[in-house]
Amino acid sequence: MRFRAANWAETKSSQRPGRELLEWVRRYGTNSCSYVLLEGAKSYFTSPRVDGFLAYQISAGVSVIGGDPVCAPAQAAALIEDFVAAMKPRPIGAYQVSPQMLPAFQRAGFGDVQIGKEAIFDLRRFTLKGGQMELVRAATNKARREGVVVCEHYPFAPGAESVNEELCAISNEWLSSKGEREMGFLLGSLGLERASAKRYFVARSSGSSSRIEGFIVCEPIYGRKGYYLDATRRRGDAVRGTMELLTTEIFRLLADEGFEMASMGLAPLAQLDDPDLTRHPRLTRLMRYVFQQVNGKYDFKNLFRYKAKYHPHAWERRYFCFSEQRLSLRMLYATLHVRNALALRGLARQNREIRGFQEQVKSWKHAASLVVGLLSVILSSSS
Repeated sequence: MRFRAANWAETKSSQRPGRELLEWVRRYGTNSCSYVLLEGAKSYFTSPRVDGFLAYQISAGVSVIGGDPVCAPAQAAALIEDFVAAMKPRPIGAYQVSPQMLPAFQRAGFGDVQIGKEAIFDLRRFTLKGGQMELVRAATNKARREGVVVCEHYPFAPGAESVNEELCAISNEWLSSKGEREMGFLLGSLGLERASAKRYFVARSSGSSSRIEGFIVCEPIYGRKGYYLDATRRRGDAVRGTMELLTTEIFRLLADEGFEMASMGLAPLAQLDDPDLTRHPRLTRLMRYVFQQVNGKYDFKNLFRYKAKYHPHAWERRYFCFSEQRLSLRMLYATLHVRNALALRGLARQNREIRGFQEQVKSWKHAASLVVGLLSVILSSSS
């Protein structure tokens, strides 16, 4: 079993050789977002006493860390402490922190709040058999009957240009329908412009049309011998069952290659059960309200249901960590800004507590997007 080789180009903001960053990700990357840290306009912090790095951006005077420190867990607290010292007096936030790295942030004096759970699959145990998988099995069977087949696409192979163009067209259509664009901080881009360790799985219909119905881009999780099913795209009129067939076939193909786990990513606001949520009663009420009541583009409940129907073998908590005594408005805005989110101003009228927040921060230019900044951008996935 081996991961595909990658040729990663150094980003403009990096002060380290690109190969060294990649080697650290290969050695220590256990967060599903670790490989994504090599993409986009990020800065990288290193310490002479730690073998590893942090990826971050600065906005509104706040340093926003993406995911986990990429280092050994035993060295993470030292890396965070050195980063805090280097960034002073800037406050620091970190999101999609895993339970393995949470103690390091706590030792460095950070507060934390659970923001959802991540769907994790044991590929050695995954099966379509049994009553609980009936809905997924029926969807995959329907797609197969319609002639949909799944295969891996190699974007730099001879003759791949036409497929690459079709993937870009599907991705642009999908993003346009969502009113979004590629974000790139902790969400992987399509990435067809350069060779990498990304893997592209496509679902193609047979017959006279013989078109691509949808695709999923996977990124390696080196430290867990697995892959993250990151960017998922499909046509608006794709054959029903396309994404179920893609997902389950990817699980099967990866298992056949000897990989052990896969992640479908964060289910924002789902199963908020960390005991420490009692320290954030108002924020917890807001998060639970949005999970239960908000639908449409930011329908977190349906996103959770979609992932849950595959019956993950584990739901792992994910956290937002913050260096201040309380989770400040400026930190929320900074995280919103680095993710280039669109504000949903109408949401503020749906709940009295949200209006209360808005009154408190009415001098802020983007106050109306405060809650959405936390609940739809920090937390959400474009998959």
